Amino acid sequence: MNRILITGAVGFIGAFLCKRLLETTDARVVGLDNVNDYYDVGIKKDRLRMLAEAAGGKAEDADADGFSCGRFEFVRGDLADETAVEELFDRVRPDVVVNLAAQAGVRYSIENPRAYVDSNLVGFFNVLEVCRRHPVEHLVYASSSSVYGGNEKVPFSEEDRVDSPVSLYAATKKSNELMAHAYSKLYSIPATGLRFFTVYGPMGRPDMAYFGFTEKLVRGEPIKIFNMGDCMRDFTYVEDVVEAVARVMANSPEVGAGPDGLPLAAHRVYNVGNSHPESLLDFVDTLQRVLVEEEVLPEDYDFEARRELVPMQPGDVPATYADASALERDFGFRPSTRLEDGLREFARWYKGYRKL
Repeated sequence: MNRILITGAVGFIGAFLCKRLLETTDARVVGLDNVNDYYDVGIKKDRLRMLAEAAGGKAEDADADGFSCGRFEFVRGDLADETAVEELFDRVRPDVVVNLAAQAGVRYSIENPRAYVDSNLVGFFNVLEVCRRHPVEHLVYASSSSVYGGNEKVPFSEEDRVDSPVSLYAATKKSNELMAHAYSKLYSIPATGLRFFTVYGPMGRPDMAYFGFTEKLVRGEPIKIFNMGDCMRDFTYVEDVVEAVARVMANSPEVGAGPDGLPLAAHRVYNVGNSHPESLLDFVDTLQRVLVEEEVLPEDYDFEARRELVPMQPGDVPATYADASALERDFGFRPSTRLEDGLREFARWYKGYRKL
């Protein structure tokens, strides 16, 4: 892996993956991101500064419009721009591509569906096309636990049917898997999709529950706990996710031929989850305790007065639960960071971020 292209490089997972690669490999890492304002751009700029330092430069070297520092280059661009993507691939000629760029968020997809078509469908199509024209050793891309929809069988296995999405976001991620499978078979592109389960940690996305709850509690506002608290989530710490992605990147599926002499799809899908779902109420209790212990909130904070149990919202599901046995079998790794430990790392980062 001499040349690695990461799309969504300023995103939560993308930034930590770039950092990991800069610290543990000799590869040239090129990051692409449109740095949109879906959430606080300030956090994205902080991630860029982190990457400039990881590349051996200074934080002030980072520029959201693009910069080059050591073995890292950041390019500001949009995957939906076919010409820009083609020009970037033609110049970089990546050996490995990790496509993490996507419009995230289940609830946002209900109000702004066009953003998901442009980024998650058109953008991913453009990636597949350039991987066809500029063959790569491995295409790794982000899918999501959302593809399991309202499946009641748990834990969720890669062998389960995923034909009933409950949000457009989930439908676009399932579409990505189908598109990758087709391109892999037709053009012998080794590809691996990763179904991430509720990724959390420091420098994360403000639209995620742990971050949003913290923001509201600090402001003294009530937090809404959906489905009257009767929800289970498989929380996966960001460093565990990055470890899984790094291992998968280095091991591409083999391209082979079927009995008819035509190529078989060199395409795999894996769950990346902690395999330990937490009830939403227990999650909130742990978050509140950690926020007090790390002095983000005062000891006498009245949590009960700021809890509001509300019904399930459209696009949500009652439970997520990953069967990560295939990941462990093939790559010798299973996410295992305890929720309390991961939330504590978030709380410590948040305290400095908000200068509390």
